[in-house]
Amino acid sequence: MLRPSFLNSASRRWVGRNLASDVTVAAGAGISMALVGSILPTVARRDGLDPIGLSALAAAPFVANLLGAFAGRIGPRSVAQLSLMRGIGAASLIALFVLPTALTAVVVTAIFWLSFSLSGPYHFRLWGAMYPARNLGRVMGVLGMTRAGAGALAAIGGGILADRIGGSQAVAIVGALAVVCAVAYAGFRATADATPAGFSARDSVRALLEGRRLLRLVVGQLFYGGGMIAAMPLFALVYVDRLHLSVADVGIVGVLTAVANTVTYPLWGTFADRRGGSTTLALGSAIGATSVVAYALAPGAGVLWLGAIAGGIASGAIDLGINAAVSAETPMATRAPAMAGWNAVTGARGIVAAFLVSVLVQLRVIDVTAGLLLCALVAAIGAAIYAGAGSGSALARRLRSEAPAGTPVGAPAQARM
Repeated sequence: MLRPSFLNSASRRWVGRNLASDVTVAAGAGISMALVGSILPTVARRDGLDPIGLSALAAAPFVANLLGAFAGRIGPRSVAQLSLMRGIGAASLIALFVLPTALTAVVVTAIFWLSFSLSGPYHFRLWGAMYPARNLGRVMGVLGMTRAGAGALAAIGGGILADRIGGSQAVAIVGALAVVCAVAYAGFRATADATPAGFSARDSVRALLEGRRLLRLVVGQLFYGGGMIAAMPLFALVYVDRLHLSVADVGIVGVLTAVANTVTYPLWGTFADRRGGSTTLALGSAIGATSVVAYALAPGAGVLWLGAIAGGIASGAIDLGINAAVSAETPMATRAPAMAGWNAVTGARGIVAAFLVSVLVQLRVIDVTAGLLLCALVAAIGAAIYAGAGSGSALARRLRSEAPAGTPVGAPAQARM
């Protein structure tokens, strides 16, 4: 059992059990995300998938995010259902054993990410009930560090395995491992009174847009995330067409990203606890925009590695910044629908952004370098909007003072709402 020193002694037994389960789940998510995010697009490109096809692969998680608006109706309502849904998402990757085609890669990627978008709001709400509010950022840092560390090991191991047995088969093997890790959700201490109230897609968007500051952060994410998403399909073109990297070389890029993410995640967690979500988002997004510039101008692997490291540093800040911002700006009762609304709005943007620049590249209106620089400019606009939104730390302190420190999931419902 994990007993982090920043948790108070009265809640260590409850929180330690939940955190141990969360860490196991985070490891499974990390290894599967690493291969789906980095290895699978490269394999698909090597199989002849064109830029539009790569855009479809990049758009799959955002289609899933858009459908996440219905999480209040069809998402999990218990830890058993949460475990089952995440397990099904990981198991979908095993289909690549049977039918290792580019179309299969797109379909299983969509199913994989849909399992996260539909279950994420419920899991996000559980975090607010399972862990002390004043230390939530640091807990998220521990989980993010675990996820990134597992991703780093999977990126290098998966790249080597992909070169030997095939990329699709390597992703399928990792999917099987992630299914086993998903069982750890059953370790959460939850009872029937932890079931959240249902909400519609309209309720999720309304909960997200009620706060003016949170609305500004959504606008910032539309720009920053839009630029980063539009750049993603072009990365595979840089790897394969410009630099002629092997799958193992791409795995090294993934390792550098994951290691940078692993090392800095706990630091971002502490920073988010102290400075607030929007300040974390502003700083992290500025670093993220520079990573795209590095990809655009990389003449060789060295500059590409710098971009990968910058991307890994930024990733943890964006992840934790969003969690901190939504937690600070919403009460517990509307936190799950607000996160579902965030996923839906940004998912709709992601679908468009994933295709926009790739279409211009495929039509030869612009080349890959110009496309990536355009993406970096759009991301930088988002960083500027984040910076102007303010930290919201006063509201965060007020909301955190409302929640009893270390309230376990199994406590009476009125103590957690």
